[in-house]
Amino acid sequence: MLIRLLPAHSLLRRHAVKHFSQKVTQKADKVRWEDVPLDPRPPWVYSTSAGLRLVLIPSILFYAVFFADFGDREHVFMPPRRWLQKQWETFITMTPEERKLVEGPMNSQAHRKGDVGTSSEP
Repeated sequence: MLIRLLPAHSLLRRHAVKHFSQKVTQKADKVRWEDVPLDPRPPWVYSTSAGLRLVLIPSILFYAVFFADFGDREHVFMPPRRWLQKQWETFITMTPEERKLVEGPMNSQAHRKGDVGTSSEP
């Protein structure tokens, strides 16, 4: 899968320009672009490296903040970790209203079938 993040025309001919001192840049003003060697890297290198930067840097930061093991002591990432733990517990636990909705139909079906221990049979 090829990811294009930059316009194709900007990737086709990139010149390898180096930063020089003032003396050299004064001489470089006289240099024509035809004399500067072209960048030998293919265009897909630029889009791939940009895509990897967009994916890897946030992923590493997310891992470092929420999952990396920094020991048992208090550290700078503890507040975000406590927030995430609170959000996760809120997500996986049911409120009393939700519990009533879930248990209500189950209990009414059990009473109809006589599966509950309140029947008159011994």
